[in-house]
Amino acid sequence: MLFITGLLIVALGIPEGDAVPIGGAKAGSLLQQEKKIVGSAVGNRREAIEALELVKRGVVKVEYRVEPMEKLSDIFKEMEEGKLQGRVVLDLS
Repeated sequence: MLFITGLLIVALGIPEGDAVPIGGAKAGSLLQQEKKIVGSAVGNRREAIEALELVKRGVVKVEYRVEPMEKLSDIFKEMEEGKLQGRVVLDLS
């Protein structure tokens, strides 16, 4: 997920699948405008809120499923086998 705020472009989170370059990034433009690209495997509270706002506005499509806590072992097995698609939200209720 990319956030572009002023002179800073933040790649937030670890994407799934093959590595894909940031499309349209031109060194000349980045240097001329003094833009910076940084990456973060995790974000802070403000970044999480901004990310959720992008999802809410439909800018980012998120593939996820909700599973009960009892399925945690099965979910880890899927992860180990490389079969997990998207994200899993654990329902703790």
